[in-house]
Amino acid sequence: ILSKKNILIISSRGFIGKSIFINFKDYKSYNIYGLNSNNCDLLNIKKTKAAISKIIVKPFTIIFLSTYGRLPEDNFDVYNKNTTMITNLLNSIDTNLIEQFIFFSSTCLYGRPPNKTPIVENQECVPNGYYGLSKFVSESLIKLYLSCPISIIRMPGVYGKLDNYKSIISNFINKINNNDTLTIYDKGLVLRDYVYIDDIVKVVKYIIDTKSNITINIATGKSVSLMDLVHIIEINLNKKA
Repeated sequence: ILSKKNILIISSRGFIGKSIFINFKDYKSYNIYGLNSNNCDLLNIKKTKAAISKIIVKPFTIIFLSTYGRLPEDNFDVYNKNTTMITNLLNSIDTNLIEQFIFFSSTCLYGRPPNKTPIVENQECVPNGYYGLSKFVSESLIKLYLSCPISIIRMPGVYGKLDNYKSIISNFINKINNNDTLTIYDKGLVLRDYVYIDDIVKVVKYIIDTKSNITINIATGKSVSLMDLVHIIEINLNKKA
């Protein structure tokens, strides 16, 4: 009989973490654990060590998603918090018990806008914001600190069922449905790529099941302007924005 994989999701409360947590609960080959800011303050080393020591007493795969985003302001505080969280976690784990580490990073590492498109995984990372820099430093720290297979996931906007209308797509759908006004900047010409949450979950499961050691951009490869996105939603809802 194959032993079950122990998987710890940090944080299991955000949109992506919660989606992975709920999905993975159904797999009999996984034991799923979750930590979030309610039971593990990653900005506090003592509290982090206390929370981690209770769970990681046997081999584990860690999926790390906790992050402070670049909104409302991409400043040094964002950089400081993100790098402190990953540093505190790495200082709290017994590296011998980590079978695999999956880190959710960002395409912001390539610069905003990226220095060249289409973005490929091996192009130089030139973050020009504090958030992107925090992801770049976090990736580097994980690779320096751990010797287990490490997978880095970089992706653009993710949308789906549990995103609480925070993604651009869900936000637009909700506003058009409720006859609310859409505010669009730069004439709606900004190009974005969007990934559906179920595809992210599938990729993470594949990475775990194959114990992959990979840096991967997850994207559709097709950028859509905000105005085109509005038109697509209008057609599907049969309603004008």
